[in-house]
Amino acid sequence: MDDQQEIGTTIHTESKWLYVDSGRKMTDLLIAEKLFILTIDDERGEMPASVIAALRFGLAGALLAELTLANKFQLKEGRLLLIDPIVTHDGLFDEIMGMVALEQKPRKLIYWIEVIGRKQTVREVAERLAGRKVISIEKERYPWISPSIAYPQVDGSAKYCVKQRLREIILAKDQPEAADIILFSLLRACQLLRLVFTSDERRSASKKVEALAKGEIFGKSVAKLLEK
Repeated sequence: MDDQQEIGTTIHTESKWLYVDSGRKMTDLLIAEKLFILTIDDERGEMPASVIAALRFGLAGALLAELTLANKFQLKEGRLLLIDPIVTHDGLFDEIMGMVALEQKPRKLIYWIEVIGRKQTVREVAERLAGRKVISIEKERYPWISPSIAYPQVDGSAKYCVKQRLREIILAKDQPEAADIILFSLLRACQLLRLVFTSDERRSASKKVEALAKGEIFGKSVAKLLEK
């Protein structure tokens, strides 16, 4: 089954794996996971069909960015180099590293975003989140569940925490980390900033995101791919 057939899959939150702190802890959500949950409709739990095509490449860019932040990959002249082949014991990451390792010469980042994006990336990220109990996946039902476990003072949903963090960076001028900048860049590339900011905020926020993410290579590559 490819990602285009996954629209009927139901996804809702059931999470204690929320934003942890500014450290890159194992319990913190990955860039791809944050991007994924932002696209889920609050009321029905559905992922709109209109975002699937862009999201799959956004997720691919996010996964490659995560491995680059972890010093598994390095970018040189726009090409992706595997610099640390030691397995991570994470099936999704090790599969991506294995694909890159098999190539006889380094390929451009945009090539790998397209290759990985055309795999079952949406499904794989959903299953990863479900395995970590960030979401559950059900067919034909679309309710959100928003328990207050890690953050009892707010509504407790993982999506709320991710969205609030992004809003604070742009609207309250909180200091962004590298992962935050990459996420903003990918949201902009996939034309999904509307999922974070209200219609009244969007114009000003978009300009700030553009300035913040200027030169960010992963989002830039996704945008270039989506323009084809």
